[in-house]
Formats: sequence, structure tokens, C-alpha cells
Amino acid sequence: MPAVPAPDLAAFRALPIPGGFILDSIEAVPGPLIDPIGRAALAKTTIQGERIAIVFDASQTGDEQSISIYHEVLEGLTVALIAPPASVAEFCEADFEREARGALRRFGVATPASVLAFLASYGFR
Repeated sequence: MPAVPAPDLAAFRALPIPGGFILDSIEAVPGPLIDPIGRAALAKTTIQGERIAIVFDASQTGDEQSISIYHEVLEGLTVALIAPPASVAEFCEADFEREARGALRRFGVATPASVLAFLASYGFR
């Protein structure tokens, strides 16, 4: 399989996403990242009000970056919404990862349009 190019992170700045949220930014930062309970993480999402920001380890390949974006947006929005779609309401970490990997196969490199189509496929409006 040919190498997947890295997503254009600037294209995500201030992207309106379902539920009245705004994807403020997605940034690649020097790793390693550590989650709130001290474990290694490939990406982290911060939600403040209606604003969502994602950072991921800059050492990831282009395909890993897209997977991280799909994963973090799907998981972040699921957690942020009081009543997420039933299709994702019971997802665990492994489910988000599996679906993000599938998104790369179905939608290709993460772009604003592909992320919105991915979310719509789960019933996010």
C-alpha cells in the first residue's frame, strides 16, 4: 500500500462539527504524550465548552495521523454530547480505534469533508 500523505492540519481550524461544536485546532506536537492518568498516548483531545482541540504525537506517519484525527473527533464528540447517537453511545476505546482505522480505508486521508462524512455515517447531525 502506498504511503498515505499527512493531513492538512490548517484546514481543520475553526471547523463547525455536529452538536454545535467547533473543532478549534489539530496540532502535531513533539511526543511522547502522556494521558491524564500517566499512560503513553498517541493523541489527546481537550474539550472546553463547545470548543474541541486535538494534539497528536508528531512522529506519527501520515496514515497514523489520519487515524488519530478520526479517532479523536469521534470519541471527543461522543463524550461531549449529552445524548450521542445510539450507534456510538456504548463504544469503548477499542471500538473508536477500530472505526478510525476503518475510516482511513473508507474515506482516505482525514480532511474536513471526510471527517464530517465519517461523523454523519454514525448519525451525528
